[in-house]
Amino acid sequence: MFFLQLQQAALEVFAENNVLSKLQLGQLASMESSVFDDMINLLERLKLDMLTRQVDHVFREVKDAAKLYKKERWLSLPSQSEQAVMSLSSSACPLLLTLRDRLLQLEQQLCFSLFRVLWQLLVEKLDVYIYQEIILANHFNEGGAAQLQFDMTRNLFPLFSHYCKRPENYFKHVKEACIVLNLNVGSALLLKDVLQSASEHVPPTAALNEIGVYKLAQQDVEILLNLRTNWPNTGK
Repeated sequence: MFFLQLQQAALEVFAENNVLSKLQLGQLASMESSVFDDMINLLERLKLDMLTRQVDHVFREVKDAAKLYKKERWLSLPSQSEQAVMSLSSSACPLLLTLRDRLLQLEQQLCFSLFRVLWQLLVEKLDVYIYQEIILANHFNEGGAAQLQFDMTRNLFPLFSHYCKRPENYFKHVKEACIVLNLNVGSALLLKDVLQSASEHVPPTAALNEIGVYKLAQQDVEILLNLRTNWPNTGK
């Protein structure tokens, strides 16, 4: 700040005496702009660092609350036809309650622009975590796949509907994994055949897009198909 005050005083003195040329005035103005740019860049770095630390703190709490959900027996859950009404997994309650409470708290404490950055950073980490640590780490029967989809689409995604119109679009890994795991058996068998016959010259992009998969790669979808247990006894 002292440097800026000194620079401004010098500009005023030289301007009164017509000492500085236009080039010199421009150079001084450039120096002033550079000083402010550095300060703004520093502020942006500090802001991002603080937001990242806050996101990491909340994410650790959410992961701790998700321990029971990670141990859910996805392989042996009853099918939808065996249940009168689908309901949220009891093991998901600590996860969702922790997430809800922290979002409400941070929304009150932060200004709108900072909170928007924070929840999007949090969702990005949460999407990858659920996909890698819960979905890819388990196998799913028909009932397990349906329960996962219900928990995600009817309970997790709506937590963020207050902040955006289509929260599922921020959970691309989870959303598309649920699509693959919940394909009916005929469609899943057909997709498996398409993927097996795909080549570098005939990629399966169109087939994947047709079922709503845009983010996941072919190899990811093949892994997900192999996590399904509800295959007919045909060796597939």
